[in-house]
Amino acid sequence: MTDIRLDCNLLYFGCLNQLGCHRTVRFMKRSPSMSAIAKETGVAKSTVSLALRNDPRVALSLREQIQKVAARMGYQTNALVARLMYELRSTRKQRYVASLAFINAHKVANIRKKISNVNDWLEGAEQQAQRLGYSVDHFWLHDPDMPIERLARIFYARNIQGVAFYGLQDDSCVQCCEPIWSRFPSVTMGVRCKQPALHFVSNDHYSTAMQACEQLKSRGYSRIGIILDRWIDNKLEHRFVAGYHESLTQKAKKIPILYLEDVKEYPRPEGKRKFTQWLNKHRPDACVCLNSFILDWIKEKSIAIPDELGVVFLDLPRELKGIAAGMEQQQIWTGMTATDNLIGQILRREVGIPIFQRGIMIESQWCPGPTVREPVRAT
Repeated sequence: MTDIRLDCNLLYFGCLNQLGCHRTVRFMKRSPSMSAIAKETGVAKSTVSLALRNDPRVALSLREQIQKVAARMGYQTNALVARLMYELRSTRKQRYVASLAFINAHKVANIRKKISNVNDWLEGAEQQAQRLGYSVDHFWLHDPDMPIERLARIFYARNIQGVAFYGLQDDSCVQCCEPIWSRFPSVTMGVRCKQPALHFVSNDHYSTAMQACEQLKSRGYSRIGIILDRWIDNKLEHRFVAGYHESLTQKAKKIPILYLEDVKEYPRPEGKRKFTQWLNKHRPDACVCLNSFILDWIKEKSIAIPDELGVVFLDLPRELKGIAAGMEQQQIWTGMTATDNLIGQILRREVGIPIFQRGIMIESQWCPGPTVREPVRAT
């Protein structure tokens, strides 16, 4: 009977070839069981289960040995089971499963207290982690008492399963973290990191700038300018500028971009002088910007807001809601999505630089405020 079936299969594939069907046919190889891996490695089945989950109760050297044997034998995570476990965790109150690490890569240690939007990221991340049974530990990348290798060892000791980087001002701070992202599922939050090309969750900056300009145009503004810190524009790969240019047509005149140099944390006198020269030369009737001190500069000049100059913030901070108009970047959703991304990688046992980088972009929401006029009603 076996020979007859084999002959029929060969005849079937031969007919496909004759018909010009060159599709490669692969037979599915069954993934080895944990019992088979345990037998191959000489350990208990429970040890294999823990090792494949990167559980720190199994020594690192033994974990790596078991994982290598499992990979050689063709072991793959059952996606249906992983999905089922995720659904079970998301629909019931969770006991502790494991921990996630959120690393502040900014030069300032307490950036969470200084920037409300960063705090929103982390609040969203913590809420989602808690809902799914994970705790969140926080670290500062530039802690002089915490070299990278030591940090990686601490992660193993604390049962850290995934890592999120935030506060990136350039890629170099993540490049030096190879002992971490090569061993743990990793994601960057807020911006895309090109080297290493880890998965990322960020705002859709292009759409945010375009929507901000559309709101100004609907209110009758026609000379719209944009003010950006140059380092931010470079880090975001000019997405704000691209959205600004895309929105402005012949009905709204484009004005040369005002770049503020070296204004990473505090406004500087030269920045205020450049702003004054830009206003006097180009006479904008509205501007989109990021820094809250721009509003102070305008008020110092006794310019009437919103009649003489409308102001929209591309990333409206919590403390300016109701005081200014702008785009709310839904930072809490950014943090929640980063947590989901990490847990997905953990379930799939993905570590290191992915084969291709995936990014999730969060849409912004318009928040009206007294720094712009009311929309122009169509007649």
